[in-house]
Amino acid sequence: MEKPDVSQDDILDVMEMTEKLESYISQVLKGSELSLSISALMSATINCILIQCKNVEEANTYRDIFTKIFDYAIKSIKIKMKNLP
Repeated sequence: MEKPDVSQDDILDVMEMTEKLESYISQVLKGSELSLSISALMSATINCILIQCKNVEEANTYRDIFTKIFDYAIKSIKIKMKNLP
């Protein structure tokens, strides 16, 4: 998979879209059972990734990217928790 050349405007658009999606997802899942929410989010994530892939190698690349982002988020949370008073 080639690394795309993404403009700064496109990056800002993606960040804005991501924030909106997070807000909408939060509203829908608020009050739902945690195990159901996690299952729904994982299914949606997997389906969105697979729809965009042309082959297994691309799917694996997206999976790796998702995993790295998830790992980073977990490490970031641990850092924030350690800094709490």
